[in-house]
Amino acid sequence: MVQFVKKNNSGFTLIEILVALVISLLVFFAMMQAALVSIDSNIRNSLRNEAVEIATIKINEALNKPFATLTAGTSTETLTKSFNNIQNFQYTVTRTITDLSSDYKQINIMVRWEWKERKVSSGNPYTYSMTTLRKST
Repeated sequence: MVQFVKKNNSGFTLIEILVALVISLLVFFAMMQAALVSIDSNIRNSLRNEAVEIATIKINEALNKPFATLTAGTSTETLTKSFNNIQNFQYTVTRTITDLSSDYKQINIMVRWEWKERKVSSGNPYTYSMTTLRKST
């Protein structure tokens, strides 16, 4: 008498589980990389927005001074701003005033900052520049 034994094939084999785990791990690493790129991009944008705000404030300060007090030359100052109460970032603000004529002066504000591999020492910091003209009244 021949007896047939019914195999139970409804479960997963060890190989199938390992393949599923490897695929899940690859998807997880891809999602983590995307999250890290997103966080870095958000931080860079926030630092740039702070630089734009600093340049705007410095331009307005120069525009509100009497025309005669704006002497030609370059001055530099360093500002420290906190970012999300985590770390202090330094911005270097360079103000350059150029006499174009007796009635006109050009005011240029350049803000520099460092983030990750873009350093002043490598000659490649982030910069934002704003320029305006001022007429004597």
